Amino acid sequence: MFENDSASGRDCNYTHGTRIDYLRTLNDGHAWGVSLVQNMYTPEEHTRYNVPGQHPYCGYMALGGAYMWRGQQFGWAGELQLGLTGKASCAGRFQNVLHDAFNMPNWEGWHDQIRSEATMELTLRQEWAPPVLQRSLGRGWELESAFVLRESVGSVRISGGSGLTWRIGHNLPPTTQAAGNSPTNFNVGLITKPHYNPSRTSYFLLLEMYADYVARDLSVDGGIFHHFERTCTRTPWQLEGRAGVGVRHQQIDYYAGLLVYSRTYKTQDENSVMGTFSISWSW
Repeated sequence: MFENDSASGRDCNYTHGTRIDYLRTLNDGHAWGVSLVQNMYTPEEHTRYNVPGQHPYCGYMALGGAYMWRGQQFGWAGELQLGLTGKASCAGRFQNVLHDAFNMPNWEGWHDQIRSEATMELTLRQEWAPPVLQRSLGRGWELESAFVLRESVGSVRISGGSGLTWRIGHNLPPTTQAAGNSPTNFNVGLITKPHYNPSRTSYFLLLEMYADYVARDLSVDGGIFHHFERTCTRTPWQLEGRAGVGVRHQQIDYYAGLLVYSRTYKTQDENSVMGTFSISWSW
């Protein structure tokens, strides 16, 4: 899964995220998985140092392990991520390689990023799809709604929130939920679909609204073990909205869409708009 703010024509704040997953299904709805994540954050101005009132330079890379249980109406997942910030995350190096490849200007301030340290983060997610919110529209078309809860605690993020997801489409698959570049998201919904026909092509439109209370955000507040002069103030209440389209054909899932984040710090100029793309292969 890739997220990048080039869709909005900007290159700042949360500017890029990559997530690579492997998920192995067990019996009776249980599964385990591993993930590799890298996120990049930059100020709103191309400078050699952090700018007061703007997002600090920050890189994050983590390896995660997850366990999940999937049911027909309720499912849950938990993921533990062990990560690194600062130069050890290789965020600045990867960003410069990408910018050189696409002839884009480099950010020169990665030497002034949030310092390197080890991180630990535990995230839980629950999905509930009550039957009263599910509708068959005939000829294989369906409308599906699900409530989502997510809680995180650790040195990276302390937060909790809830949201609602809608999908409308033909032969809706249990995969391609596209919950974004967040822990516990393996591009797989936590609700199983016993009437899904894997031999037929699936396609759908996805909409999601999510509200989050954030008590800590490493990318804004800085690390725990190194002094960090905070240059901006975190916004505690944050909103996410996403819209996109998904297709599943011959066991391969494709998703493309837009993701809107509200301001993550109080002096941020405007909301962040990210383009997101994911592809997964089931066998």
